[in-house]
Amino acid sequence: MNVLLAEANVPYDELKEMDEANPEMATADVALVVGANDTVNPAAKNTPGSPIYGMPIINADEAAAVIFLKRSMRPGFAGIDNDLLFDEKTTLLFGDAKDTLAKLVAAVKEA
Repeated sequence: MNVLLAEANVPYDELKEMDEANPEMATADVALVVGANDTVNPAAKNTPGSPIYGMPIINADEAAAVIFLKRSMRPGFAGIDNDLLFDEKTTLLFGDAKDTLAKLVAAVKEA
């Protein structure tokens, strides 16, 4: 993941480790999920028998709202559906992440 973030010119010193970020999720107004299907799937903590059960995840599901950027409804690397996609507080934005984020940032700037 760090290699991908470096390629996207994301400054490493501005990132938080999962253990540092997770306690803040319950107080977050919005969690913006970009390309992290399995790493935010609540099945890892809620579904015994799931192939990802027990895997550490970012607790995006604890935020008040979730905006999830995806190309499609296909499952992630683990090959299972992500329960977060079907949560009523999740809004799905389909398309290329770079283009979608640019449009999202422009819309926020206009507001």
